[in-house]
Amino acid sequence: MLGLHVLLAVALAAFADALSPLGVTGAFVLVFLVMCAGARLLGVQSYVRRFRQGLSFVLWFVAEIFRASLDVARIVLASHVQTEPAVVAVRLSRREDGFATLVGVLLTLTPGTLALEYEPDDGLLYVHALDIRAADEVERSVRELERRLIAWMEGVAPTKVNLEKLT
Repeated sequence: MLGLHVLLAVALAAFADALSPLGVTGAFVLVFLVMCAGARLLGVQSYVRRFRQGLSFVLWFVAEIFRASLDVARIVLASHVQTEPAVVAVRLSRREDGFATLVGVLLTLTPGTLALEYEPDDGLLYVHALDIRAADEVERSVRELERRLIAWMEGVAPTKVNLEKLT
């Protein structure tokens, strides 16, 4: 469906003689708004819901990266800040290798954390954190990442994802 969305956006931009990155982006947004307005009529409710979830996840993750970057910058620039680096084992709610890889990559992209190893038999992901005051905070951030990622993958609201049922 995303391919059709992009194809329609490029066709609309070409029709409007605005075949440039900005023109295609504007056409993409316009096609999405039309899809939202006529989702039930066009039968694209699932696509619209998942696209919104994906956009929500990306915006949340960018904000998390920005927040973590500020935390790391504070640690690096401050002269009296004591860090407490540690490796924390976090049991993932899903044991699929692909899911664990995606969570590990997203954690590694976040400044101050690094996914080290995953044990599929136990479902444990070992995460190195630059500065932790409690292991619970690292686990909480991994749980939030999992919850939002699962919500996007399943196309449901993040508040409806119960990680306890998935383990």
